[in-house]
Amino acid sequence: MGTFKVKFRIWNPAQPERVEDLEGYVDTGAAFSWISRERLERLGLKPSRRMPFRTIEGRVLERDMAAVYVGSDGYSVPDVVVMAEPGEISGYGS
Repeated sequence: MGTFKVKFRIWNPAQPERVEDLEGYVDTGAAFSWISRERLERLGLKPSRRMPFRTIEGRVLERDMAAVYVGSDGYSVPDVVVMAEPGEISGYGS
């Protein structure tokens, strides 16, 4: 397991012209990507579900999830990401 930095692009599947380029950390052991709620809402994305997550301290947090498209190095895929709240680290998992 490890982390590395990558440039990638996200967009709203319903409005592909709404795009944001970003740079973030990839955590090879992560199950989900965390992207700031503010950034996702700017793209017009709405939550599609809510899910619990256990923190390293053992607390359980519930966070909204949203469907996006993610692209990097000429490839793009649909993904479901966590809508990170202010102060939470954003990054792209695998």
